[in-house]
Amino acid sequence: MSELQHTYLTGPWHYCGVCYEKCKIDEMKWQRGCLKCPECVDTLLLGQREIQIAQVLDDGKEELAPVDKIREPDTNTETEDFSF
Repeated sequence: MSELQHTYLTGPWHYCGVCYEKCKIDEMKWQRGCLKCPECVDTLLLGQREIQIAQVLDDGKEELAPVDKIREPDTNTETEDFSF
């Protein structure tokens, strides 16, 4: 017998079209023109994943914004001249 250890991904495999993880082809399913792994397949309604992503993005939370002082520095103060 050979000393090589067989791994889970022996046989034909492909990358998922959504999460880009390796998965066995026989476990993957075609959905909306994309080959998806079992974790990424929409099981309830087609497009359910896109709806959930849109809900998270529309929750009203804002990303961190820079402080006004960083956006518009105060030019009224004197600056030191560091030239030689």
